[in-house]
Formats: sequence, structure tokens, C-alpha cells
Amino acid sequence: MFILQHLPIVCLVLSGQICVVSSLCSSKLENSLFDDLIRMMLKLKGTGLGGQGNTSTQKDTPAFSAYLTSAQTASTNAIVKFNKLWTNTMHAYDVTTGVFTAPLPGLYHFSAVVMSEEGKRLFLHLWHNDTKTAGSFSHGNGYKTGTFDVVFKLKKGDRIYIRCASGCNSQKIYSGYHYYSTFSGYLIAK
Repeated sequence: MFILQHLPIVCLVLSGQICVVSSLCSSKLENSLFDDLIRMMLKLKGTGLGGQGNTSTQKDTPAFSAYLTSAQTASTNAIVKFNKLWTNTMHAYDVTTGVFTAPLPGLYHFSAVVMSEEGKRLFLHLWHNDTKTAGSFSHGNGYKTGTFDVVFKLKKGDRIYIRCASGCNSQKIYSGYHYYSTFSGYLIAK
């Protein structure tokens, strides 16, 4: 929790640069900072090797963080396609399909934040292969966010994606240059 509450400070220390991760930084610097943060989180979690940290390298640890650059209309059962990436090690997330495919078996953490249009409802589900899992429903005045935060034990080739719920035609997932809607996941343990 400390890391999430103090993310700009952690990023400053990790990069040696004076910059807060925001739309004001170059995308190359944002990617570098995010990669450093993922590496640090994996190291902190340990591996049971006497607290020596994770021995995996960035190249062999699946992790992705994707976002929407503009609003997306989602029809019934359509997969949400987060069209840009901050990071995508092992190329496990496909921006053209909106699907993460596990390149390795293991325990994975996934999270997403999705924002509704102002005053509109938004009803989505997170799917594991062909099984509906967690749901997110947003409704009310103003822009509302729904979230997903789950851990799955995956086999190699398992798929994770977000879909519009049944009967929810023409809902819009809001985003813009501040990237309000995001989807991320990474391997916790093999």
C-alpha cells in the first residue's frame, strides 16, 4: 500500500529524474518508470529464497498495462480493446483483440479501472477463458468508475479479457488524453 500511495516519490527515486508520471512526461520516460516500478514490486514480494527477491528478469515475467486513448462504444458481449500500452513484456496482451493470453502457468494479478460517460451506466465483466468472473457496474450523476481487482491461477494459454455485459447495447467507456480507463496484469508467482 505504501508504494501506491507514494508512487510519484518512488518513481523519482527509481529513475533519478525529477518527474511525476503524468501526461507531461514523455511516453519513453513513463514506460521506463513503470518498468522500474514493476521490477521493484517483483523484487519486494520475494520468492522464498531467504528474502533475496524475485530471480526472474523483466524479459521472462509477463506483465502488461494498457489504456484507452478515447471513448469506446461497447455492444453486448463485445470485448473491450484497450488500444495503447505502457508496458507489455512477453507480448501477452494483444491490443487488436483486447485479450491477455498467459505465456506461462502461474498466479496472476489483474486490475482495471473503467469510466462511464457522464450520467450513463456501464456494466462490464472480467472473463477467464469462457467463464464470466467479476463484474463492474457504474451508474449515477457525473462520470463514474468501476474497478476489477482479482487473482487467478492460470495455465499457459488461458485468456483474460473484459466484456460488455449481456443486454448492454451501445454503452460507452469513457477515456481521453488523461487515460481514465486502464487494464493491467502481471505474474505474481510461477
